[in-house]
Amino acid sequence: MDVSAVTGQILQQAATIGGETWVKIQKSTPLYAKAYVQSLADIAAGVVGGEITKKDAKMYVQNARLLLVMGIANTSHIVLSQVQKFMDGVIASLKTAINAALPIALL
Repeated sequence: MDVSAVTGQILQQAATIGGETWVKIQKSTPLYAKAYVQSLADIAAGVVGGEITKKDAKMYVQNARLLLVMGIANTSHIVLSQVQKFMDGVIASLKTAINAALPIALL
């Protein structure tokens, strides 16, 4: 088995899968951070302006943090989904070549 050739095929496959997804993640991540900071600023302004009690502010801060964590979890899910798509594509595209190069078919 030509390990270098198969590795090259894997890397070539990786270059074509998920490219747009990574761009979207790069664009959305600052939005999650900005929304979190804006929420904190709004909560603080509400406390200063007497619209929100300090007790309620703690709850709102927890909610803002939860929304940030949800954004991070969503991004993580997208990444894992793309990795799974990549691995499925690699195995599917190389299955015949890998099986032919091995003494017995394993895939």
